[in-house]
Amino acid sequence: MYYISVSLASILMCAGPSALYYLVDDERRSIAYTVTAVCSVVALVLIVFGLWCRKKSSADQGMSPLAAALMMGFSSYIMPDLVMGSYFPKSSPVYTLMGFLLCMSFYFLALVIPVNPKITLIFLKVFFTFFAIMQYYIVSFRGNPVQFSDFFNISSALEIKSEYSFTIQDMPIIAVTEAILQIVILCIIKLGKTSLKRRGIYGAASVICVVAVLTTGRYCFELGIRNRYIRLGFSDREVTNSYKQVGFDLMFLYDGLYNRVEKPEGYTDDKGRAFVEIKAKPEEPEKKPVIIGILNESFADFRHISDFKMSEEVMPNYMSLKNEAVTGFVSVSAYGGYSCNSEYEFLTGNSMAFLPPGSAAFTQYLDNKQWGLVTWLKELGYRTKAVSPCSPGLWSIGSAYENLQFDEREYNCEQYMSEKHNVNGELSDSSLYKYLEEKYEEHDKSKGFFMWTATMQNHGPYDDLGYVDVKVTFEDYNNDEALQYLNSIHSSDEALGELIDYFRNVDEEVIIVFFGDHYPHIPSFSEYLYGKSLGSLSVEDYSRLRQTPYFIWDNKGLEARETENLSLNYLSNELMEVAGLPKAPYQQELDRVREKIPSVSSFGYRTDDGKWYESTETADGYEDILNEYKTMQYYRIFREYKDH
Repeated sequence: MYYISVSLASILMCAGPSALYYLVDDERRSIAYTVTAVCSVVALVLIVFGLWCRKKSSADQGMSPLAAALMMGFSSYIMPDLVMGSYFPKSSPVYTLMGFLLCMSFYFLALVIPVNPKITLIFLKVFFTFFAIMQYYIVSFRGNPVQFSDFFNISSALEIKSEYSFTIQDMPIIAVTEAILQIVILCIIKLGKTSLKRRGIYGAASVICVVAVLTTGRYCFELGIRNRYIRLGFSDREVTNSYKQVGFDLMFLYDGLYNRVEKPEGYTDDKGRAFVEIKAKPEEPEKKPVIIGILNESFADFRHISDFKMSEEVMPNYMSLKNEAVTGFVSVSAYGGYSCNSEYEFLTGNSMAFLPPGSAAFTQYLDNKQWGLVTWLKELGYRTKAVSPCSPGLWSIGSAYENLQFDEREYNCEQYMSEKHNVNGELSDSSLYKYLEEKYEEHDKSKGFFMWTATMQNHGPYDDLGYVDVKVTFEDYNNDEALQYLNSIHSSDEALGELIDYFRNVDEEVIIVFFGDHYPHIPSFSEYLYGKSLGSLSVEDYSRLRQTPYFIWDNKGLEARETENLSLNYLSNELMEVAGLPKAPYQQELDRVREKIPSVSSFGYRTDDGKWYESTETADGYEDILNEYKTMQYYRIFREYKDH
């Protein structure tokens, strides 16, 4: 009883501060203090009771390894959820039970391994504590939790880890303190011996726990989807909320088991091939304008959410292009990160709507050659080149650009620049654009030329105003994160003006297609503009936080127009029309899909009647067209390379 009492006390001593941390508003502060006080008193009583039991006991048999595993398993189950402020009880009792059994499957297994059980129990406690702290900081940095698909993106995470700084926070301290208390208790107590028979029983218990979790998994996952406990295809807040509703350990498992690409209904390779097959080599067009594609990091216009006053226009050059270019807002699947998904949608015409939420297309779905805009332009007689300021390991762009079949690929281009400078702690857009101008001058003018790049200047975090030259300020609002971001955008816009002025004066026809990859993750600013929590938004309202500015500009002039209800997977079709180039069969099929579904992204889609739906919903009357798109995309990603 002594050991059990002390272990329970260590858990309660951390549960009180956890409650205090999350119940800090005035309305609930008295409740928080009450919970903390009760937990502390109960913990003290348990310790006194345990000491009394030990004194009365004539022999110290030691604590049962099973009791130690149960205590540590329980705390390992609740700690990630306490750290993240999850809901208790869970949205369904089955989630609470299965979450606990999932943790216990590991702890039962720890008692089977023929080593000192203290070693295996401590290892598991450290592992689960690390998982809790990792979730806390990842949510703080990017707005959504660690998902199973992140295992494919570890190298990319290592590439950008230096962009963010870790600061000591209350909840990680509580998690570490609780872990240290339990580990110290485990080290000083005596554990009873585990016989071979008991090891067999613990092994069987571990298997039973695993079987229970897996056999009920599909039911539990679909229960969450059906009752909207689980909403993985909407905002990052909703993804985090799904983990809170189900439990961070359990939801992580469900994400890995069931959140995967499945074959579309009635799929066959012949059906997929019929949509995309090029039946004859196209004739080279007489006119092949130079095309320059630019994905601009975090280039967004928050006025699309709601207007606000600044001391001067933030992006005057972009705004002036509305008089001489095709402009508008384009729906993107990425938010706050995952730039590679925006590259993927534009360069392939595929949509992240049909891939698991949290996926990174470049690292997970470009293992083989894929056909898209790059290969079609090559069919039309273009030479293609990708220029990146990043290393080939970031989002695996090295292998991605190779499998997208660019003729030339250049990484870490900063090292080849004679003149360069940084803005916002990153290579400036101005430096990168001047380098693009140099590459343009070098190209073979007897051939068509397509050059692609993605910038880095506006990348987060936005935690040091000293990284930017502050030229624009708020008139009636104050937010240092937003101010740093907007001044970085102002500088980016200045570089854009310089780029346009350069190409105005070249003899060749040059078309520039430009778009922002996603909004930055500055929730305080976004919620200020919306006037409500992001998690409470409708799909239609939330869509504005996924719509970034774009333009297609021709230095020889074109009829200016503004488009509506366009998503990034369709943008290359707009480009082909402006350039006067024939569309690939896949693009022709996309035009047909677009008539019925003018916008489709990972968070939702808009139908031709103006209604918005979440990506997990199927609108009545649109089942067939959605399935056709899924079919041709599935073939293009998973099967087409085998036909070549």
